[in-house]
Amino acid sequence: MRFIIAFSLSITIALAQQPAELGKHLVFKHLIGTWKADGELKGEDNKVVTIAEDWKGSAGSDGTFLIDGTRTLNGETKTFKWTFTHNPATDTFDAVLTGQDGDQPLRFEASISDVNCTIELKAITGTNSSITVKEEFADEKRETLSSHVTFTGDAGQVTLEGVITHKKQKEP
Repeated sequence: MRFIIAFSLSITIALAQQPAELGKHLVFKHLIGTWKADGELKGEDNKVVTIAEDWKGSAGSDGTFLIDGTRTLNGETKTFKWTFTHNPATDTFDAVLTGQDGDQPLRFEASISDVNCTIELKAITGTNSSITVKEEFADEKRETLSSHVTFTGDAGQVTLEGVITHKKQKEP
């Protein structure tokens, strides 16, 4: 009898520690598909950075969620990739942003709200500097996503902030 209880408990623990399929997650499933985005960020010196993106969200074969695309900042276009993972042992999410040409990956801690269907990402980029991105759907169909982006400097001051609006593209 003890063996059956121990075996059942070990199976339950093993199943709980397997990574979730993020493509089926309450929030990520809405990001599957092709998206276009534009917006602008304003710097502390009132300079404006214009942003346009084309990206595709998809479930990774290893339980991750992937976003692959191109981003144009003030006329310069580069590729980017986000890889979202879930650690079931700690029930935490991470997101890694990589670019082209060997750009150093940037790791974000991700807070996901199933209730509000939001994602908050934060990366520490220096001693006290950081990047925060708050993602929230702007419509009930979940076809418009607003990204509120804030860069802070080492003194805690906001150095760049703004909103990028993403619109899901209709499949032909």
